[in-house]
Amino acid sequence: MTQKMTDARLIELIDAWGADANAYPVSERAAAKALLAAAPDRFSAELRAARDMDTLLGGMSDVMPSAALTAALIDSAPRTRTERRSWFASMPRWPAVGALASLAIGLAIGLGTAQTEPANTNEDAVDTLIYAALGFDTTYTLEAAQ
Repeated sequence: MTQKMTDARLIELIDAWGADANAYPVSERAAAKALLAAAPDRFSAELRAARDMDTLLGGMSDVMPSAALTAALIDSAPRTRTERRSWFASMPRWPAVGALASLAIGLAIGLGTAQTEPANTNEDAVDTLIYAALGFDTTYTLEAAQ
């Protein structure tokens, strides 16, 4: 499926892939060739610059690192660490799970058995709920205060 090729996109392709249209991405190759064939003079400056760059890059020899550099790079690469287990990781997790479960059950029972606020007090409903969740009997403390 060919898409519509714009002049700006063709210039981007020439800058990125060079003067040879066969090197362009397959999805854009046919549209780029059609635009180049339709208006060859419009892109002559970009094609000339790309050909010059292709010639410069094509004449360079392949650079191969020396064996010493390759060995130094491999030696300096990070190594995988052997897995060390700390004393904390080796501890069983059930005590923490049990403590969390008992806290959750205590809060659920405390919130479930919260007493309603007497009508003649100035206490906030949130305070009553917190006192009940923490195990304080609000009726007893009010009677003791009188």
